Order: sequence, then structure tokens, then C-alpha cells
Amino acid sequence: MEHRCSVRKSLILDVVLNCRSLGLVGGRTRDIGMGGMFVDIGRIQLPMNALVESCILLESDGQTKPFRTEAMVVHTSRSGVGLMFSDLSPAFHQRLHELVFTSGSFARQETVLRFVS
Repeated sequence: MEHRCSVRKSLILDVVLNCRSLGLVGGRTRDIGMGGMFVDIGRIQLPMNALVESCILLESDGQTKPFRTEAMVVHTSRSGVGLMFSDLSPAFHQRLHELVFTSGSFARQETVLRFVS
């Protein structure tokens, strides 16, 4: 049974997850909402309740910016993980709200090759 607290929008974005036990894991979102996202990561398995740091490149104010946040693995499947955001910066919260609740999206769909610190 799902316990989502927010609306999700189907949206494909490249994302990099930094998991302490595995290092950097690349994937693509299947959907995203104000409370979390599902990320397709292939056959890689992340443990339930693991804390990860995510990095997504998004267009904001006419520039491409990395948006980072911590998240917890709350669901696993054969192809990916469901993540619940734990702490969104005000800028990421605003940009995410725009993505989820507007018809157009300004996401940059480009693979992040390294984790941006």
C-alpha cells in the first residue's frame, strides 16, 4: 500500500545518486513529486531505508543548475527505487513545484557524469 503525501508527475530526468555503500549510481526518474521520486537504476539494488544524496540538473532562471537533496529509499523494485526527500532547499522546492504543477517542464535531460559537490 502506498502512502504518498503528494502528487507525482511522469517526468524523465537524469539523476545521480550518491550512496555511501555503493558510490555513484546513475539513473532516470520515472516520476517526481514534492515528496519524492522513483528512479530507474537498472539491476543495482539499494537497501531499504538507505540515505542517498541525489543530484538533478534542471533549468532555472535561464541557467542549468544542479539541485541536490538527501533522500531515503522507501520502496524497491527490480528496476529502481522510490525515494522520499528529506530536506529540500528553498530553491529546489520552488523549482520542483514549478515542474510538478505546470504543464510544461524545463528539465535538462543530460547525463550527469560526475557528482557535483
